[in-house]
Amino acid sequence: MITIYGLKETLSPRRQAIAEAIYDSLNLGLDIPRGKHTIRFECLDKEDFFYPEDRSENYIAIEINLMQGRLEGTKKRLIKMLFSELEYKIGIKSHDVEITIKEQPAHCWGFRGMTGDEARDLAYDLNV
Repeated sequence: MITIYGLKETLSPRRQAIAEAIYDSLNLGLDIPRGKHTIRFECLDKEDFFYPEDRSENYIAIEINLMQGRLEGTKKRLIKMLFSELEYKIGIKSHDVEITIKEQPAHCWGFRGMTGDEARDLAYDLNV
């Protein structure tokens, strides 16, 4: 699951493009097939979103939830790829993007009627 927070006026019109950049990065960086993660946008009014004062109105915060197991270098590559994709494809400067990867053990995930540690049919490897 992925959540993107930003100002409604700047985030809302870019939702599709940001989702595409995230799906592309997950596919290239983690070999996760497109569309395998839920993406949620939190488009906030100015009075509800206090972001760092040295950022522009394009500022977004991205939280990425993953099952534990990936190598540190793989996660760092994903973060750098996201910075690059968002700037190149959408024009959001890296200075206006913050990314957090949150990892939980596979047994803490539930999907398709089972826990993550029970899933044997994932189309991607968690240990890369």
